[in-house]
Amino acid sequence: MPRKTQFTSQNVILAALELVREKGLAGLSAPAVVAKMGCSTMPIYSHFRNMQALEDAVVREIWKMIMEYQAKRYTGDIWVDQAIGCVRFARDERNLFRCMLDSHNLELQYELRMRHWEYMGGLLKDYDGFYGLDEYQKTRLRYSHAMLTHGVAMSPNIGMNRVIVENDDILSRYLSSASQALLEGYKKIPPIEEEKKRITEAKLKEITGDV
Repeated sequence: MPRKTQFTSQNVILAALELVREKGLAGLSAPAVVAKMGCSTMPIYSHFRNMQALEDAVVREIWKMIMEYQAKRYTGDIWVDQAIGCVRFARDERNLFRCMLDSHNLELQYELRMRHWEYMGGLLKDYDGFYGLDEYQKTRLRYSHAMLTHGVAMSPNIGMNRVIVENDDILSRYLSSASQALLEGYKKIPPIEEEKKRITEAKLKEITGDV
């Protein structure tokens, strides 16, 4: 009698990840996973307490993937390369990118966003382009850069964005210019006043619940 195939938790995650890659988060279900794996539901529920736990594991895997994209060298300028990596991931893995944003677990979304923010910041720790900026200025600059990048990543099929996103050379040139413009622009902006800084920090704590 042949031995039954032993499925690991990673086997289940990869099958679920492939389903999300093909059909989006709406395609993730227990019947679809077992059909993909050619097994019963036992491997799923022996490793995950429910489908939300499996979805969470997939989302964690996707965040690892985007960080790998953003840590790659495209131009040799890590400030620019982080933006290029994000947009390329959104272009190459559209359904996975949307899954990151559409996760049903908002608490996990926040946790992974913060972890991503810290990781990207670590890569920029000794970045020469930030010379002369204080930590608050760096944070404001990085936030603006993230908003620019996210905007390009979210709309690859709209007008000029399609031209920019579909060609690696055009994408690189555009994000290099835009990233440099942001950097130079923020260096010319006076530091934020202490009172406005306190208001911003208080609002941030209110939103995050960090009181």
